[in-house]
Amino acid sequence: MKLPTPAATQPITQLSPSVYEVLLQCRARGAWAAHGDRTAIPLLPHALLGTAFHATVEAANKGRLAGLDAEAQLVEARRTFDECVDRIHARAHPLLRAKFSAAERLPYYNLYRERAAVEALQYAGPETQSAERHRSAHTAGYSAAEQRLVSADGLIAGRPDLINLAEEEVVDYKTGPTPEGGVAEISAAEVRQLKLYAHLAQENGISVTRGVITRADGVRSSIDIPPEDAAREGRRARESLSDYNAHAGESFDTAAQPSPQGCRFCPCIPFCEPFWRSATPAWADQCGVHLEGVIRAIERASIQGVALTTICVAVTRGTVAAGDDAHVEQMPDLWIEADGIGPLGEGETVRIVYGRLASEVPSRVFRVDRVATSIWSVTSTNSASE
Repeated sequence: MKLPTPAATQPITQLSPSVYEVLLQCRARGAWAAHGDRTAIPLLPHALLGTAFHATVEAANKGRLAGLDAEAQLVEARRTFDECVDRIHARAHPLLRAKFSAAERLPYYNLYRERAAVEALQYAGPETQSAERHRSAHTAGYSAAEQRLVSADGLIAGRPDLINLAEEEVVDYKTGPTPEGGVAEISAAEVRQLKLYAHLAQENGISVTRGVITRADGVRSSIDIPPEDAAREGRRARESLSDYNAHAGESFDTAAQPSPQGCRFCPCIPFCEPFWRSATPAWADQCGVHLEGVIRAIERASIQGVALTTICVAVTRGTVAAGDDAHVEQMPDLWIEADGIGPLGEGETVRIVYGRLASEVPSRVFRVDRVATSIWSVTSTNSASE
């Protein structure tokens, strides 16, 4: 596939909690989050399914399941989930659709679907309640689900999943399970997000003193949010926005601030030159296995009717040690050519993003991962010889 071209940074007029979080790591990543072409990079399946999860719960909060018995509510919630996934899948990057030809083939599709339906039931209302009565009754105890809140100065805006007025708490749903080990902890990033939502609520005359993370496996974690903590997070967010806008107009390369932690799960890795100039093998544990190199040899085969390509690459940089050859095995041609670019050729520079190291003896062997791996052809202007 052909690498997208990053644009120069543009001013951000209104900061969301998600963009605030990435700005703390890297201005270039923040620019991409705010203005980037999301269709240029393949979406990870869990992100797609997470969006559908939120849409299903939001529909329940808005009364779409009201007036139905419990079984019918489950059926309607599943249908809402299916419709949302189908819409996103239909306009997703061609690589995602090459890997998963139908939405229901996405990994953990049914698990996410059932979790969304069960969570939606909590907000569906009784069978005897109409959608209009549901909204009235629900609003008496809750603010509108996914209501967009804007700060008094217009600089910060966000959509908390739910605000419980009676309990004075903001609730954020996370589609991932409880962190490994079963410890019901809230990460530093989640704490910042909850505090910023609390600040937005306060700016709109809504009292919020607690933040809650509800995970898809049912585990619920909470923190107290004193008003001064929420206000302090609001000031930090404005400072972050001001700092970014002071650098607006700089090139993507200048704005990039690569680091092992900052590049973790970053969608910009395929086209971020500063990442490739800075990354070392020590980064692999935090931000994954990524390699760039020149193709020395190509082998093509067909297994059960699937065309596959294996390449020998002289590694030049990435989170893989440079200087030796690496064999990247059995990449489906459909993945390589998903965006219409032709097959790989010897002498071409490629980037393999989110691969898996299978062995190092007698030679390094890498395999592709169906969920995360992407294969990019690098133009001469982006080559490692620069």
